[in-house]
Amino acid sequence: MTKELDVFQNKPTEMVKSNRDDGFSHTISGNSSTSKRISIRNNLFRLIINGEEISKSNQRHLDVVIINASPSVHRMFYPEAYRPGAKLSPPSCWSSDAQVPDTDVLEPQHKDCSGCPQNIKGSGPNNTKACRFSRRIAVVMADNLEGDIYQMTLPAQSIFGTGDDTGKPLNKYADYVKANKEAVGSVVTRMSFDENSSSTKVKFLPMSRLSDEEFEISKGQGATDDAKRMKTLLVLKLSFCRCLDYLMKNLKSLKGKELLTMPKEL
Repeated sequence: MTKELDVFQNKPTEMVKSNRDDGFSHTISGNSSTSKRISIRNNLFRLIINGEEISKSNQRHLDVVIINASPSVHRMFYPEAYRPGAKLSPPSCWSSDAQVPDTDVLEPQHKDCSGCPQNIKGSGPNNTKACRFSRRIAVVMADNLEGDIYQMTLPAQSIFGTGDDTGKPLNKYADYVKANKEAVGSVVTRMSFDENSSSTKVKFLPMSRLSDEEFEISKGQGATDDAKRMKTLLVLKLSFCRCLDYLMKNLKSLKGKELLTMPKEL
């Protein structure tokens, strides 16, 4: 990342404890909670804090330890086509387990994902499926295992496929690591971009095994509330937007009615 963050990321020449508490810093913040994630947009690793890009790396790889991951892939359908630079509209439908729409979906496209018309090849641009796959993982930097935890959202091409000796997509990578009697969270993983891909695609490669002591730190980080939250598909804010949109569209028909309960559609 850029030099601006080096003061926090680089190890000092003399021993200094991390996460020191001055008794008041926790009361000063521009946000009620802090969200930290690593974006892979346009084949660059970008540090995003509370939705704002703080820095980006010009390096073609990033060494991390994967400390947690969503138990299954997610699915999400957007009614509007993606336009670079345009604000993304809320999704119409989504699934945390890629089997059925979540219970709080207002506009389910089908009763299940397998039979959904948005799951048919050609329903999306360039003969793709309109409903997108993704998977969330939580990572820490390989050189700072006790440091910040970051969320990453991987697209389908970084999850599925076979890969090669230079790296594999996540699912095949996990199989490879487990076949060698290791866990994904017990090795240092190098993430790099596939330069032969026309779209953003991350591949994974094992670099080294963690020591037993380092592995305990990795497991401890993976058990934290932050790590558990980062592997979860959250669409709460988007659901609120859908509710507001419904009320605005139906304001005339609802005028004069006393809403003792929410409409069935909501």
